[in-house]
This record gives sequence, structure tokens and C-alpha cells, in this order.
Amino acid sequence: MRRYPVWEILHEGPYDSLVDVLLANRSLSSADVSDSPEILHDPFELRDMEAAVERLAAAAGRSEPVLVFGDYDVDGVTSTALLLDYLERVGVPARPFLPDRLRDGYGMRPAALERAMQEGVRPGLIVTADNGIGSFEAIDQARGLGIDVIVIDHHLPEESLPEAVAVVNPNRSDCPYPFKGLAAVGVAFKVIQAASVGRLPEDERRKYLNSLLDLVALGTVADVAPMVGENRLLTRRGLQILRGTRRPGLVALKRAAGASTRIDTSTIGFVLGPRLNSAGRLASADLALRLVRCTSVGEATALAEELDRLNGRRQDLQESGVEEAIEQVESEGMTDARALVVRGDDWHLGVVGLIASRLADRYGRPVLACSGMRGGGLLTGSARSPRGYNLAEGLSRISDLLVEHGGHAAAAGFSLRAESYTALQERMAADAAEHIEPEDLEPTLTIDCRLDARDVSLAALDSISGLAPFGPGNERPRFLVAGCRVERVRTIGRDRRHLKLVVDAGAGLAEAVLWRRGDLAGGVRPGDGVDLACKLERNDFRGANRLQLVVDDLRPATSP
Repeated sequence: MRRYPVWEILHEGPYDSLVDVLLANRSLSSADVSDSPEILHDPFELRDMEAAVERLAAAAGRSEPVLVFGDYDVDGVTSTALLLDYLERVGVPARPFLPDRLRDGYGMRPAALERAMQEGVRPGLIVTADNGIGSFEAIDQARGLGIDVIVIDHHLPEESLPEAVAVVNPNRSDCPYPFKGLAAVGVAFKVIQAASVGRLPEDERRKYLNSLLDLVALGTVADVAPMVGENRLLTRRGLQILRGTRRPGLVALKRAAGASTRIDTSTIGFVLGPRLNSAGRLASADLALRLVRCTSVGEATALAEELDRLNGRRQDLQESGVEEAIEQVESEGMTDARALVVRGDDWHLGVVGLIASRLADRYGRPVLACSGMRGGGLLTGSARSPRGYNLAEGLSRISDLLVEHGGHAAAAGFSLRAESYTALQERMAADAAEHIEPEDLEPTLTIDCRLDARDVSLAALDSISGLAPFGPGNERPRFLVAGCRVERVRTIGRDRRHLKLVVDAGAGLAEAVLWRRGDLAGGVRPGDGVDLACKLERNDFRGANRLQLVVDDLRPATSP
């Protein structure tokens, strides 16, 4: 029944204010979750911003063709959409290029750049979106052709930077920008914020920048960027716009996904984002870009339905891959290794990262999932890590085994020759054993506090809503609701893969849903006493307005 061996409760005992408990647990002050515009920083504090603005102005002045080279995930798509929108607004003939996950891999590479050049008028300027910080060879290739490049990225740079006209990235070691957590769409927004000064009347400029924030929220949340400081404020305003957006594509996507009017970070993370991502995972990211930019209701409806269909296929591929990966771990005796490396020769490249993420969550340790789908004797992989291990550093330490690698502390990508797979398993396990403490290996569920029965309510949910939007650094609150009596049990969803309970939590009945835990249907029965580790949500499906407990784990009741 129980998935996490350890439930870590951050605040024990009674409380006067849930908000105070949550702020203390996150080491945040009220200023950290302030809605004051003073949180927004001057975009010109970003290194190379002046050079980027000057080059964009030159392109606008001579109507110079510009290629926006983006990425296939939501952050890359929304970054590309923002830049295209602005360039077109100031009279620049701009066109996009989004790489194909299977054919091109990640980022601007020479072969992908050549293909981009063949698909339209040769540009005088290339602007990257959510990539470019490691595209040394491709940028040198562009320079050799007399094409300037502006890099707009947020990924961690290597020791040196590419020789571009401008490299706008808050994570440059020499960049004084105070907030380092911007997603790429946030960096693109800051570029537009700076470039639009003097080019648009100020009243028009403010309204225009505000109109972009629905896409900023989409990309920021989908990329799991820190939800504090500038990101939080941009996302909070962006969510307000997204709820009433007039973009035909987003209206159609919300309708196709059955999204409620109460759009929040969970809606983006689990409903809208996966559908947009499914385009780049299984087909072409151009579908997602066309959706967010289209102006036709008919086209928007067709694209949204196609993305919804692709997302269903993605779910099926992901579930079968996760089952196969778990079987590998269990049957091959890997459960004692401090890092897990699994392989599926036919796993779709669009879901290997999701497979790695699910296993990292299940086993509480770094996971590298490899696929042979690309062929040519190469394995392509994605890696995910919970707390306690930095993947970017770990992959660097075994880089002699890898053809390429890159990413963040918690998520990374790589490729290697197939004959190096066994060595990868051994070297990763050894590296993790050296850098991970044993106590970090036990899957641990962090819980804010034990919730009083009176606070299992919509009123309590409303009281903490001022801290939203939630995300990394300002996580959605999780509570212990102890001593619940199960009243009803049923499975729901595709293939009955989810479990829904009605429980008496001490102050009346409440609905509780356990995603992907339909297998527990036979183990939880009416009359059972259970403790729930859960989040509070509002269920407004089909006009309802009631509390729903979203359960991350449960155990037999340890208290009345």
C-alpha cells in the first residue's frame, strides 16, 4: 500500500496559521511571495543585452530575414513563439525552425542548421531560443557564412562561451543578473522587454508585454523552473491571462483537454504542458508552435484534437516503457545500486525522459534510461535525479564514455556507443556510491504538517492560495490527513488506472484521488482506516465546487 518508506513531517504539533507554517518550511519570507513589481529586474542587467538589442534593431531597420532556432519542448516552443511575435510586430521577416527529436537531436547542430537554411530564405541573423549555449560548431559554421547569431538560453554554460554577437543567459558566470532561475521563455521575454523600449509607444508596449505572459507562464511551469521571485510574479500574472486567453489555440487546447476554468500550475504541468510536449515527443514540435500562434478557430480545434490524440499515445508508450524498466531493475538485481541504468532498444525517444523520471521517483535514486531507437550503434538517453546527486556533474565525470551530454543537476541528456552500455552501468553506480549518502537513497515524502480536521476544507485551501503559484522552491503544500475512514472505493480513467476514494476525514466526507494507483483497488476497502499524504485541490469539473484530496501516498491509520 505504502510507496514511500519515510514520511518526513516538517512541522510537528499544533499551529495557528497554515500560511506561517508553509513559509517557515520553505525558508521564505512574505517578501519572497510578494506581488510587488519591484521583484522584476531591469533586463539590461543581463550580460550582452545591449548588444542583442542593437543587433535586433539593425535587423528591424533593414527588414533583414531572421531565423529563430528553437527547441521541441514547451519552453522552446513558447520562447520561439514570443520572439516570432515580436519580430513580426516590428517588421522583421522572421521564420522558425524547430529541430526534430529523432533526426536532429537537441540544440543547434551543423546538420540541423544546414537543413534550416535549405527550408527558406537565407537569414542574415539567427536567434536561438532555449538552446545555443553549447552550439560552438554550428555557430562557427554560421559565422563562416556571414550570418550573425544571438544566443538566448538558460542552460548551464561550459567553461567557454560560443562566439556569438550576444549570449543572453542569466547563468553565465560573468552575468550580474540577480535572478538565475528564468526559463528560456523568461529570458526571451526579458529580451523583448528591452528591445521594445523606444520601438513601441509606452502604453502600447506595456499592454503588449502583458499579453505575452500566458506563454511565459506555460513555458516557465512546463520547464519546472523555480517558482520564486521573478518567475513567480510573471507566472502569477500569466495564469490570470491564461484563464481568459483569447488565443484560439489555447482556448481549443483547454477545451480538448477538459481543463477547468481554474487554471493553475498543476493544470499546466499535468494537462496542458504534456499535450504541447507530445508534439515534439512523438511527431513534430511545429504542431505545438502552430497551435499557440494560430488565429483560426477551425485550425486551432484540429490541432488541439491532434495533440490530445498524441498525448494519449504518449501515455501508452510511457506506461509500457515504465513497466519494462521496472522489470529490468527487479529481475537483474539492480535495487541495491545507487544509480540505475536501464535500456529499451525500442523505447521511443520521446518518452525515455519520462521513464527515467518515474523510476527516479519510485526508487529515490538517479536513473539513466537509454533507447536504441536512433540506431547506428548509438544509445540515446535521458537522466533524472532526486535530491542528493548532481547529474550534470556526474555525467561530466564519466564523459570519456559518452558521445555527448548536457543538462541540469536534476535532468540531463546523453548519448553513447552501444558497446559502452555495461561500462556506463558500472561507472554510474560507482560514481553515485561515492557521491550519494545512504540516507539519501530511501524514497522520502516531505509533508508540511498534520492538518487539523477543521482545515480539510475549501476555506483552508483559499487561505493558502495567496502563496500560489506553486513549483520548485515554493512547492505545493502537502499535508497529513490522519485517521480517515474509507467510505467508498472505485477505479477511474483510461484502463481504470486511477483510484478514487470517499473518506470521512473527521469533519465530513471528502473525495480523494490517487493517480496511477488503480492497482490498490483490491487492497483498500470500505471501513478501512488510512492516513493520507495529500494536497488540497478544488474540483470544479462540470460546474462542481468541492474539495478534492490529491493523494501522493497512504498507509494504514496510525491514529484514530
